[in-house]
Amino acid sequence: MDLGLVGKAALVAGATEGIGRATAQVLAGEGARIFAIARRAEGLQALQEEIGCGWAAADLTDTAAIDAAVKAACDHFGVAPDILVVSAGAAQGGLFWDIDDQTWADAMNLKFMGTVRLLRAVAPRMAKAGRGRIVVIVGNNGKQPSARMAPGSAANAACLAVISALAEELAPLGISVNALNPGPTRTNRWDVLIDRLAHTEGRPRAEVEAECLATMPRGRIGEPQEMARLAAVLASDLADMITGTSLTADGGATRALA
Repeated sequence: MDLGLVGKAALVAGATEGIGRATAQVLAGEGARIFAIARRAEGLQALQEEIGCGWAAADLTDTAAIDAAVKAACDHFGVAPDILVVSAGAAQGGLFWDIDDQTWADAMNLKFMGTVRLLRAVAPRMAKAGRGRIVVIVGNNGKQPSARMAPGSAANAACLAVISALAEELAPLGISVNALNPGPTRTNRWDVLIDRLAHTEGRPRAEVEAECLATMPRGRIGEPQEMARLAAVLASDLADMITGTSLTADGGATRALA
């Protein structure tokens, strides 16, 4: 099916790793023009060599850097972005009463406020242009909190609230805002989580991972490209009537009616 993305101007934040990188690759494969934002210039240069994108290095905790990167993207495209995909950060977890203030602050500053900063920089430009598709990669623990991932769950839930509110603001202008909520996905974050659990429990890594996978209804976790394809659909006009909501993609791990 043709997603109608040929020539679309797509700004992808968090584009050098995991789902963000996969989404940049999928959108480029669909014919979109890509401008990538991430912290590390080396990763952005590698992505440019692969898909021919424009890029700017920016830390999502720095408002001025984000504003400059978004302006650079608009200059690169010559227009406001048609598409914004935000794949921002992860949070540390642990036993609730062992999590210090800085861990909570870091989770909110990167994942939640990083998303807010990007939305605040891009939404007015889309509003002025009268078009746009915004997709935020959030995470299923925003709707189904995890006991040992409370900071990330809280940041994700806050992101979902902002997405719903902004969607109401932008819907009359024909601009959609949605979340994609992946479950566990085979990214560097998954590897770090398994390594940490194996170290904490003093067990072989393969044993810990096999135990985690056994809890998944499909016996496996998601792949970045699977999530990226869903993000591309949400970023296309095929999803025009979907806004202010979230799509959970976790192979049935989340038990809910909606």
